[in-house]
Amino acid sequence: MKKSGLKKWTAILLTGILGSSFLTGCGASAVQASSAQVKTIEVALESENAPYTYEDENGNPAGYEYEVLKLVDELLPEYEFHYQVVDYETAAAGVTNGRYDFESGCKFRTPAREEAYLVSSPYNYFFMNLVVKSDSGIQGLEDLKGGKSIASIVSTDGRAVALNDWRKAHADIDLSFTELAASGSMADEIIGVEEGTFDAAYLSAEQANAILDELKFTDLTITDRVDGRDTVFLINKEKTDVQAALNKALDELTKQGKLGELTVQFFGEDNFEVARQIGLKKD
Repeated sequence: MKKSGLKKWTAILLTGILGSSFLTGCGASAVQASSAQVKTIEVALESENAPYTYEDENGNPAGYEYEVLKLVDELLPEYEFHYQVVDYETAAAGVTNGRYDFESGCKFRTPAREEAYLVSSPYNYFFMNLVVKSDSGIQGLEDLKGGKSIASIVSTDGRAVALNDWRKAHADIDLSFTELAASGSMADEIIGVEEGTFDAAYLSAEQANAILDELKFTDLTITDRVDGRDTVFLINKEKTDVQAALNKALDELTKQGKLGELTVQFFGEDNFEVARQIGLKKD
């Protein structure tokens, strides 16, 4: 449980203790009613998705999205967020079957996801880059025509949807790309570029840098941005109250500029302003 959550429960417990000592009758009942109104929300944080969601060296949830959710939770005193860091498939299945109320893991808004889940307002904007060999001459998706290939991505990954949308908008460019039936890792995608299996991997600069720091490859480079999408929380279809609460808090945090400030801390720039400049965000 996060620290802010512990503070909430500590405050409730202390109130209950003081109430039993100094209050009587309806006063004690009011304290019990107050604590009963705080609803625990089960949140799945996708693992191994730094810097967005991951588990730190001490086994605690971490990442940009975790910091967003702490800000959201502060605006929602009626809810207490409880986090579990799990893999991609477990998170998706858990939200569908109701084990988790919603999941966080840098998920794009897509038609399929809007059919399968309730989705939140955007809490970030995700910009895609390419990881390529430094001497490849590849600077953008247009340079991958003529038989060059992008590392395979699982079909349910929002990156696959975004990439297919780009292909539809650029039908004159023969882009070689295969969708996987089961999830692989982004590290494997980059390793595929290093080994020459693929000409490029399609992911964010932040994700790529985190992986390259671990792999220590010296002959790969990250291009400038080639695409972008907004990211949303995926919510169980029955949890309309959770969707409404999340959207209210996210819209307020966006309006206050706090989410933009948080992206500066994590990514070095205001992603909301960048999204506005390139046409992803409409005011």
